[in-house]
Amino acid sequence: MSGHLHMGNVLSRERTATTHQRRGAFLWNSHVKLLLTLAAAAINVDLAIPAVSGALLALGVVILGWSRPPWRSTAVFLLIPLWPTLVALAGFALGFGVTPVATLWRLTFYLEGLRLGGAVALRIWCDIMWLATLVLTTPFPELLRALRWLRVPVILVDTLAMMYRYAFLLHEEFIRMRAASQSRGGWCGYERTMRTIGRITAQIFMRAFDRSERIACSMFARGGG
Repeated sequence: MSGHLHMGNVLSRERTATTHQRRGAFLWNSHVKLLLTLAAAAINVDLAIPAVSGALLALGVVILGWSRPPWRSTAVFLLIPLWPTLVALAGFALGFGVTPVATLWRLTFYLEGLRLGGAVALRIWCDIMWLATLVLTTPFPELLRALRWLRVPVILVDTLAMMYRYAFLLHEEFIRMRAASQSRGGWCGYERTMRTIGRITAQIFMRAFDRSERIACSMFARGGG
């Protein structure tokens, strides 16, 4: 039922994607892409100049558009941090400044806060765009090899690898449990659907904890501790 999420199929899709998308950053070495991303983030954060952040953001957009990664993955990657950025921008606009520019009910937005929040949002999206270019154009195994080459602590790299591996397994379990609950009428009506999702989520956390204990024991038995 959820065999399309098997890890072998996931890695096969990654290899197929990088085979067909032979342009832009897909052709670059993963070490080079990692170093460029870190350099862009360091310049962006250290200088904190809106013009520099805007230039780096524009360069990241050009590289990402030139590379043409899958549009669905790109949309998901860019839309997830959009709402937190808007919330942060609204927080700056409401909390800082003395020059009102707009009023919504009892909330007043200030010009100085909008400028400050806009500069922060610009730096955030600069880093997000370069990170998207790195992640969406680099297969995850190559990204892990680049992190090891950069002398990132082994425990962190191994943790990322295990998170990547078992996220698909947990998703498979969620798909199976959702299909089972749908066949039993667990998704009829809003209240019942929310109750079913809560129960499935609780079961997923419990199974993840049990699975982590079994994996830890197996690793210790093989000298992994």
